Amino acid sequence: MAETSAGGRKGSAARHNCSANGTERFEWGDSEGILLSTADKGRPCQYGWTDFETRCYKFFSQSATWIEAERKCIALNAHLASVNKEEENSFLLGLLPSPTTLCWIGVQDAVEEEEWLWSDGTNYDYNNWCTGEPNNLNVENCGEINWTSDKCWNDSPCTNTKGYICAR
Repeated sequence: MAETSAGGRKGSAARHNCSANGTERFEWGDSEGILLSTADKGRPCQYGWTDFETRCYKFFSQSATWIEAERKCIALNAHLASVNKEEENSFLLGLLPSPTTLCWIGVQDAVEEEEWLWSDGTNYDYNNWCTGEPNNLNVENCGEINWTSDKCWNDSPCTNTKGYICAR
């Protein structure tokens, strides 16, 4: 250990390696245990979550209505996933366990018909609706991903149950 001076005291620099929320963490402190600095190394997401750019995502296979899924995401400090560009849409499709798995994403127009909003409040400036969708057939106010072989979005009744993707 190297000799250091912290706050006018001499002590040995300690390097601690511990795990916090699935992230390898390094901490340097003086001999009195005063934390001088920290640095995260490795993945930024907790175990079981997958990172894409600045957010972490997780697919849940348990069937839930759209509102139940959103509440479950909120309990995890997340929201149903918003999709803001084509690359993110492709990434989400890659999280699904099979090519035919349908799941909820965070888009809905339940507040005002044809005014689609993301549950996390981000701007609705990208979509991947299938041809002829959204069509509000049978009061469909919530969005699902991976519809048909085109892997596009469909509006679905919010009371239907399916898996979902959370993002934080």
